[in-house]
Amino acid sequence: MAAALSPNGFRTALVLGGGGPVGIAWMTGLVIGLREAGVDPARAERLVGTSAGAVVGAVLAADGDLTRLRALPRSGASEVPVDRPRMWEIMGDLMAGGADPVRARQRVGELALAARAGDPADHVARIAALVGVPHWPHRDLVVTSVDAVSGQLRAWTRADAASLPQALAASTSVPGVFPPIPIDGRHYIDGGVRSPVNADLAAGAEVVVVVEPLAHLFPRRDGGSGSATRISVVPDAEAIAAFGADVFDAAALAPAYEAGVRQAAGAARRLREVWPAG
Repeated sequence: MAAALSPNGFRTALVLGGGGPVGIAWMTGLVIGLREAGVDPARAERLVGTSAGAVVGAVLAADGDLTRLRALPRSGASEVPVDRPRMWEIMGDLMAGGADPVRARQRVGELALAARAGDPADHVARIAALVGVPHWPHRDLVVTSVDAVSGQLRAWTRADAASLPQALAASTSVPGVFPPIPIDGRHYIDGGVRSPVNADLAAGAEVVVVVEPLAHLFPRRDGGSGSATRISVVPDAEAIAAFGADVFDAAALAPAYEAGVRQAAGAARRLREVWPAG
């Protein structure tokens, strides 16, 4: 007899965190390497994606072509002009947010709305071209963003008003780099503003795998997944060196991808006993 479902209706969850284009490259290599080792992350019953993780999660949930993400340097997605001083000024406000994280996110939203970061439609089109998946998949995919005015988490699913490209554009709208994305009368920014992984959206699952490209830089602020079995996969020292200091650096994409492939063997050994078989 099959075991009963968790109260949330899913037993396994894959949580993919933020990390910019370099994080996308590392996660893509990791997933491809895991599959070669006989472990398929896409077999998760729920996928939660934040920023870069939302991009990878959408391709996995739709059974899309991961090689599109391997071609990231040629896609133009990593060649967007980045005002790094402005980006770090805004993110500094967030990291120094003090006792009121919602107010800190509201302040970041104000700065993002005031920044001249281009046309939201261009960012939606850029992400749509990168992912190559025009519609929400028929899977339990959750894409995170933050309301730029209220500072509250906004998690998107196929039941909501956003198209998949809109939700992904919102989740990847790094404040000061990309414009807030208008959806249904409100504006949304990167889900990583609330948490690098938003793992609490997987709460209730029996097994949660959390992939954290920027675990070495940003602590979680989401209270965790509350799962009985939780496995975190983070860049090792060699991968961190490959990433470098700039997650938008096109020169770091290939080394980050190779680091992900290399780390997959060790991750597969940890996952085989708890992850659904192919």
